[in-house]
This record gives sequence, C-alpha cells and structure tokens, in this order.
Amino acid sequence: MSAIISPCGLFRLRLDRDLGRPGPAVAVLGVNPSTADATTNDATIRKDIGFGARRGWGRLIKGNKFAYRATDVRELRSCSDPIGPGNDNHLLAMMQEADIVIAAWGPLSKLPRSLRERWRDIVRIAAVAGKPLHCFGVAQDGQPRHTLMLAYDTPLTLWSAP
Repeated sequence: MSAIISPCGLFRLRLDRDLGRPGPAVAVLGVNPSTADATTNDATIRKDIGFGARRGWGRLIKGNKFAYRATDVRELRSCSDPIGPGNDNHLLAMMQEADIVIAAWGPLSKLPRSLRERWRDIVRIAAVAGKPLHCFGVAQDGQPRHTLMLAYDTPLTLWSAP
C-alpha cells in the first residue's frame, strides 16, 4: 500500500494497492480523492479493490481528474487549483504502467460548471499514453459511471468519449 500525497496534505496524486495475486495492473481514474492514504482505504478504494478481487487484478493504481482531497465534490469549487501540482504527469505515468485503464468519474452534473471539461484532458493524456479508456457503463451524459454504486458484475467496456 502506498500513496503520493502533496507535502501540504491537500492533494493525493496517486494511490497503489497490491491485490496479492498475479494479474494485470489496472488504473482506475476517479473524479477526486477522499480520505484514503498509504495506510487507510475509503469507501471508493474498498469498492475498487472489490472489483479487482473479483476480476483477477494484481494491482490497483488509483488516480483522479482532480487531485484535491475532499469528501464532497462541491468543495473543488473553493480550491484555486483542484487539478493539483503535477497531477497530469502522475496520470500519464499511471496509464503507461497499467495494463488496463478504467475511467470512473461519474456524471459531470455533480461538478462545478467551470470544471466540467476536465475529462477532455484525461482523454488527451490517455492518447499520449497509447491506452484506450474502459468504463463500467456510462451515465446519462455519456460520462463513465463511478464505481461506488455499481454491482461487481457490471460489464467492463471500451468508453467512447461523447
């Protein structure tokens, strides 16, 4: 278990979990980190680990569109730089390391309007990494569904950006 957290503690740039078996490294990209760190899992990380355990993943690599740590996505509005220092470089490295990259940030309607186009940057970073984006289905707006409320048997498909 490891995590890269900014010295100020406000940003989590990466989180890694070894799932204790041989298998693919899977990067799951969410909207923003909550409370999980190098030693503690939060609800989303527990759910992502559950997906991995049931699907034979060897390692979970967790990144987010926004690195600012908040338990409520609306808090991103009050942060001057919610993307975070060096987050795009970390996302690129995660995607390059991963065998499979899963977009899982949920519908854009939960985000402040000024941040709703950030997904386009993630699509560009994935293209640079040469990795297709997968998802567990799409929300009504065509964005990839968040893992937290999904059944573990939800099929994984390629994501076609809207």
